[in-house]
Amino acid sequence: NFGCEYRINYTVLGDGVNLASRLEAANKHFGTVVLVSEPTRTNSRSAIAFRYIGTITVPGKAEVLAVYEPLYRTSAVPVACPSSPSSPNLPLEDVRALTYILEPATAEEILNAWRIIPKAVLDELTAIYEEGLRKFVAGELAAAEQAFTRACEVAPGDGPSKVLLRLSREGQDRREGWDGVIRFEHK
Repeated sequence: NFGCEYRINYTVLGDGVNLASRLEAANKHFGTVVLVSEPTRTNSRSAIAFRYIGTITVPGKAEVLAVYEPLYRTSAVPVACPSSPSSPNLPLEDVRALTYILEPATAEEILNAWRIIPKAVLDELTAIYEEGLRKFVAGELAAAEQAFTRACEVAPGDGPSKVLLRLSREGQDRREGWDGVIRFEHK
C-alpha cells in the first residue's frame, strides 16, 4: 500500500516478483509458455511432470538459476473444468502442458492455448533433450548439436531444442571458460 488517504496504490514488490518477471522474459527466448524455478517445481509435490531446461542467468541477477518447463499433470485430476460439464475430459497421456489452466476453461480453450504432443513423442523428445543438455553442460558441443538436431526432428516446434541447438553451434568457437550456463543479456 503506497500513497496517502486521497490516492492509494497497491502493488507487489520484492525479489520473487522480479524473478517471475525475468522468467516470463526467458520464455520469449526459449519459445516456451511457462518456466518455473526450482522452488516452484519442488512445491508441486510431483503433481506435475517437468522438463529441466537448463541453468540460466537473467538480467539483473548474478546467481544462476535452474529452470523447468511444466509438461503435464501427473495426477488423475480431470483436465476439463468441473464447472464446464459440456467440456470433454482430455486424456492425460495425449496432452502436454496443462499446468496453468485458469478455471473455467473449456477443452477448446485448452487446445488453443497449448501445443498438443502425444506422450510417446514427448517422452522421446525429453530423453533426447536431456542427452543434449548433458553434452551441452559438459562442453561437448558437437555432440550436443547432434542431439538437439535430433530433438528438432522429433518435435520441430520445440523452442528449447532450437535455442540450445543454436547455442551449441555458436559455442563451438568459444570453449574457453565454458560452464554450460545460458546467459540472457536482455529481457
